[in-house]
Amino acid sequence: MKNKVIIDHSKCTLCENCISVCGTRKLELKDNSIQIVENASCILCGHCAAICPVDAISLPDDCQMPYETKYFDENLTEIEKLLKNKRSVREFTPKKIEKEILGKFVYYAEKAPSSSNKRKREYIVITDENKILELEKTVIEKFNSYKTLTSDFSRGLIGVFSKHTSKMLNSVRDTIVKMNTNFDKKDYPVFRGAPAVVFIIAPTKDMQAKDDCVISQQYMMLYAQSLGIGSTIIGYAQHAHKSLEKALNIKEGYSVFSASIFGYQKFKYKKEINFINIPKITWY
Repeated sequence: MKNKVIIDHSKCTLCENCISVCGTRKLELKDNSIQIVENASCILCGHCAAICPVDAISLPDDCQMPYETKYFDENLTEIEKLLKNKRSVREFTPKKIEKEILGKFVYYAEKAPSSSNKRKREYIVITDENKILELEKTVIEKFNSYKTLTSDFSRGLIGVFSKHTSKMLNSVRDTIVKMNTNFDKKDYPVFRGAPAVVFIIAPTKDMQAKDDCVISQQYMMLYAQSLGIGSTIIGYAQHAHKSLEKALNIKEGYSVFSASIFGYQKFKYKKEINFINIPKITWY
């Protein structure tokens, strides 16, 4: 029970907002109530609790990563408000992001520092729906290529030598099944139907290329947040970066180090998530 939220059905109004914002699709409407998908283990991000208008979602006492929800304090500095409001957003309105604004994304992203001030980062901004769908299929095809490795026979054989690896492959197999199921339903699992996808590339052999791209990505995402535009990092795409580099015809010697989606937020959070566990700090 440690990695599952508790839903108070006596409070729940069945607005289904929690289902919509669950990034890992662990909640569903079943038998006229919000329920946790069978055998699901949520990542305890708190999205569902933060969006619930009637505080019907809580955590068990033995939760591994406890948090509390509270309404935003208006007496905060602008940067505090920005950081407290920033969440991983995967649900967007149909509204397109203006090209001028996307250009500003890159402008402010380049305000980020770069190793030795090399500034070798380049940006690929995609708003064409057909191209995004093509890239969605590219990522899914990459994961589908692992089907043989995740078969019962392969996992059983690998499990003889490493139970941990066998368990991990089982998780990958579940991911592949869910990706294909969701794609068939047009509930796109990779780029989430976002109106804009941004890749940041840099020289493959540059030792700090990834750091340069990630910090630039964060500048971009925070600037977007200040405009009411949500975003999140796409780990699936990063895993399939070589396939994407081929699909995007990335020039030789460069690699994709950052993949993000952007769009005007469909839902507005009125509460923040405050994780109770104190971060470990070692002082000298």
